[in-house]
Amino acid sequence: MVKAILLLALSILDTQKISTINYGIVDMDTVWGKKPVYISFWAIWCTNCVKELDRMNRLKDSLRIFIIAVNEDGERKKGNVLSFAKSRKWDFPIVMDEGQKFLKSYGVTALPTSFLYDTQKKLVKKFTGFAESDVKYLKELKDDEK
Repeated sequence: MVKAILLLALSILDTQKISTINYGIVDMDTVWGKKPVYISFWAIWCTNCVKELDRMNRLKDSLRIFIIAVNEDGERKKGNVLSFAKSRKWDFPIVMDEGQKFLKSYGVTALPTSFLYDTQKKLVKKFTGFAESDVKYLKELKDDEK
């Protein structure tokens, strides 16, 4: 199952360029190899999603990770999502998941669901839901790299 998710995820991210609502086009070739990538599936109405992304936004620099937030509110809500993200002062790219293509290809069944990839695009961990133990895991992982 993890192998299937990895293959599907790589087929999406290997497009090299990802269109975001707040950073324009992100060239993933400039990201891979430099930092681990944390992909979070979320929606405005999901309280735990917002908690997770608030927390990750505060920690992303100290954890040395690149965050991509994949929004599941629907393309018609793009303006609301952008305003919401700005009000939260989130400083990471946000992708609108048109037709839930990313959600389906990643096999996401609950929000929030997040995936952590190492710099070589290898899946390190899938997180379902959000708990402080997830943050602890990420901090320990960073400390192990020293």
